[in-house]
Amino acid sequence: MNRKTLGYLATLVLAVVAIGVMAPTTASADAVADFYKGKTITLYIGYSPGGGYDRYARTVARNMGKHIPGNPEIVPKNRPGAGSLLLTNDMYNTLPKDGTAIGIVGRGMPTEPLFGNKDAKFDPSKFTWLGSANNEVSVCVAWHDKPFKTYSDLQSAVMIVGGTGPGADTDAFPKVMNNILGTKLKLITGYPGGNDINLAIERGEVDGRCGWSWSSVKSTRPGWLKDKKVSIIMQMSGAKHPELPDVPLASDLAESEKDKAVLKLIFARQAWGRPFVAPPGVPADRAKALQAAFMATMSDPDFVADAKKQKLELAPISGEEVAQLINAVVSSPKDIVEAATAARENIGNIEITKIKIASVTLKGAVTKVVKEGRTIHIGDDTAKISGSRTKVTIGGQPGDRGAITVGMNCTADLKGKSGSEAKTVSCE
Repeated sequence: MNRKTLGYLATLVLAVVAIGVMAPTTASADAVADFYKGKTITLYIGYSPGGGYDRYARTVARNMGKHIPGNPEIVPKNRPGAGSLLLTNDMYNTLPKDGTAIGIVGRGMPTEPLFGNKDAKFDPSKFTWLGSANNEVSVCVAWHDKPFKTYSDLQSAVMIVGGTGPGADTDAFPKVMNNILGTKLKLITGYPGGNDINLAIERGEVDGRCGWSWSSVKSTRPGWLKDKKVSIIMQMSGAKHPELPDVPLASDLAESEKDKAVLKLIFARQAWGRPFVAPPGVPADRAKALQAAFMATMSDPDFVADAKKQKLELAPISGEEVAQLINAVVSSPKDIVEAATAARENIGNIEITKIKIASVTLKGAVTKVVKEGRTIHIGDDTAKISGSRTKVTIGGQPGDRGAITVGMNCTADLKGKSGSEAKTVSCE
């Protein structure tokens, strides 16, 4: 056999091998496309509308479908409760495992079983982690007219903070700070989401919140920063945010090396700041397609521009990296885990109250309109009107908040008390 023939055969063998390697991938992509074509993926959000998790999720939903074979539509759906613990349990146990259900859950959820939360009915290592949109630095803030400006102020007087439920930063961090750093925080919990806590701060129901993502502060309340409506007291993360060089890091305030290690373990969750997840058991080809689509979305110019417009920070990590980080945390030394669990669960040093938010209906003549209908006054009460979430009708026809004027008779169904966001507004 001459050299030319040998060369031809070698080329032929390589081609056959290449076809053999590529064929399953192509077939797999075709199978995924066939499955998703014409289907809808529901992206569940573990919090109420208006907060940081909600904004990240909706921005992803607008852009991710084109990166999934078959180009399914992605529809966001809020499913709040217990700081997203309800959704996390549902994602693991009851929601479809065929790749048509994905979600965004609180960053603290993967460590809930580690810290002994018996209501956490899931194994974080078995989830299909899609990735995270960024890492996070959480902060502790107080309303500007409250007497809390520094860390020492939190040790000398009681500051009331709002929370969303067990496992959420807003609930875990105040307990940890009281137990390890000697602060005197009081927790009022049960708000559906971060936006509801912010409204409570404005109404004077609470003094502030501890466990608020810095990215959310900037994206949801930029006016508060511009007008210095809040005092930024402390950072909770593995490292300081570069925009907050003069705000102390909680772990630096701990007195012992063990306490520092405990705080670092508790704040490790910040590394996967906005985790997107699918149930365990999603077929491997669809799981890989969803993970690849998530990362492709993170670099999509349309998505990046959308996020930038909303002031959403982006520092994405892959689903594989999220899984590795979670597995590393779960493997932490037993004594540090036990100490962290005690710091999170010991309620002997904190007063906790569960709030019951009753919906309110306002009826009457509009006496004042603020910012082109963003807020309306009916008598002594107010209603905030969202341009995207509040359904507005005028004279029985779909309308716009900007068309509401003083003197109109309106009925506003609120999500909570006076001053909260309206679900619907009907005016004549």
